[in-house]
Amino acid sequence: MKKRFWLSVAMATVGAGLLLAAGFASPAESSPQASGKADARGGTLRIDSRSDFDYIDTSLAYFSHSWQIMNATQLKLLSFPDVEGTAGTRIRPEAAAGFPRVSNGGKTYLFTIKKGFRFSDGSPVTAANFQAAIARGLNPKMQSPASSFLDDVAKYRTVGQYGLEVTLKTVAPDFLARMSMPFFSAIPVNRPIVPEGVDAPLVSAGPYFIQEWVKQRSAVIVRNPFWNSAKEPWKSLARPAQVNRIEYTFSNSLDATLLRLRRNEVDLGNIPPAAASDLAREFGLNKGRFFIRKNLVFWYLALNNDSALFKGNVKLRQAVNYAIDRPQIVRQHGYLGGGRTDQILPPGMPGFKDGKIYPLEGQNANTRKQATALAQGNTRGGKAVFYAFNTAPGPAIAQVVQFNLKQIGIDVEIKQFDRTVQHDKVGTRGEPFDISHSGWGADYPDPYNFINVLLDGKKIQATNNVNEAYFNNPAYNAKMEKASRLAGNARLTNYGNLDIDIMKNQAPLAPYIVTNARVFVSQDVGCYNFSPVNATTNLVAVCKK
Repeated sequence: MKKRFWLSVAMATVGAGLLLAAGFASPAESSPQASGKADARGGTLRIDSRSDFDYIDTSLAYFSHSWQIMNATQLKLLSFPDVEGTAGTRIRPEAAAGFPRVSNGGKTYLFTIKKGFRFSDGSPVTAANFQAAIARGLNPKMQSPASSFLDDVAKYRTVGQYGLEVTLKTVAPDFLARMSMPFFSAIPVNRPIVPEGVDAPLVSAGPYFIQEWVKQRSAVIVRNPFWNSAKEPWKSLARPAQVNRIEYTFSNSLDATLLRLRRNEVDLGNIPPAAASDLAREFGLNKGRFFIRKNLVFWYLALNNDSALFKGNVKLRQAVNYAIDRPQIVRQHGYLGGGRTDQILPPGMPGFKDGKIYPLEGQNANTRKQATALAQGNTRGGKAVFYAFNTAPGPAIAQVVQFNLKQIGIDVEIKQFDRTVQHDKVGTRGEPFDISHSGWGADYPDPYNFINVLLDGKKIQATNNVNEAYFNNPAYNAKMEKASRLAGNARLTNYGNLDIDIMKNQAPLAPYIVTNARVFVSQDVGCYNFSPVNATTNLVAVCKK
């Protein structure tokens, strides 16, 4: 979800996409651990992840922890500094020598690529490598989520060896932010078109490269030997690349990972939501072992508008929003898990406006009456299939929703899957589900990346969909398109109103929480750094003692 999110009290995610612009707290402590100052350089960072990567292919990877690795391994035209707080949300040139030259009434961008960057195999990075990334994202055989961010690209070409020119069909205020996404990182020009994604070893031009990936078991990430030269172009980026090696172990249980973290057998990992309260009491907050960071990430129930139950059935979708017990669902996320919401844009996101649409205070006689009245005559047989993920708090939340919807005449059948499997299934159009459980954080700081990306029906494809509600309403597609062409305060005002309009009058989703990131690390971690844009632990800046 940046993207789909893996949910637990985690090394990176509980709490964008991720990717946030405003509303981030600055680091809570000024200690070396919180500030990201290195105590040492080198060593191996050991990570447990309950869920495997969805892909390591930059054209396809779209899980938050997959993008976490993309941030450490890929070279982008533009990116964000490896610092916490507001400073970490300010876009800057990375492979580009500076911001592009803009012409043609704001529709043509000319990037100049710095000379000297090299891939992990030693080959030089040129404009052709970025052109290849755009072309691969647009190739229909790839079914890449990147294609939805390229709808307005009229043409693109290299200009000499180090110039990349992109011309848009119309002015797009968010174009530069889009170019910071891993989809558009430099790739070898001969990378094959493989719909299921390329495998490791994966040549890349960032600080690290993925040397090995054994699916559902492990991954090894090592230094790009051609990175961090004392000379330009790397020096000006100041990307620390603290550790020598990053090792992933996949599929351990959350309880096992918690034990391994306590024993210092692993440095970062997903842990049970219920553990947060004890960890806070034992280690304090932001004092070196247990960290809290604010996120612009929301979790929701997607109501499948392609299914017989919810298609053209606005009243039942509204009934679900009235029926779910948000406080009880939020409690399943554990201590400091986040705050309740009934909207798509999280509080703190530019453009957010509080619409007060559905009950946040819990169930009472009035809300039950409203839910029942909306559902009456619209339950269409009264059965729903819920695709849940099989680790905490997924099963418990599914059971709460099952109980809530029983009260309005819907019998919910719960089907549980590994998070990656669930993601693949609900992203495939025609999959027989009615409700799915998912989380989202923006890929870059703009409301477009919540509303248009999650709900624009024109972007639905055969696979790899993030519009899990399969919402495709021509009138609202047009409203989203209109909002995307605006700039400044007009853009933010329009998106704030559109958020309320969609949730009040169409209700394709049932949002329930805006989460916090809660992160537990081993005692061997010497400095911790959280990326406010990726809403994950910044692996480039974490160090070992």
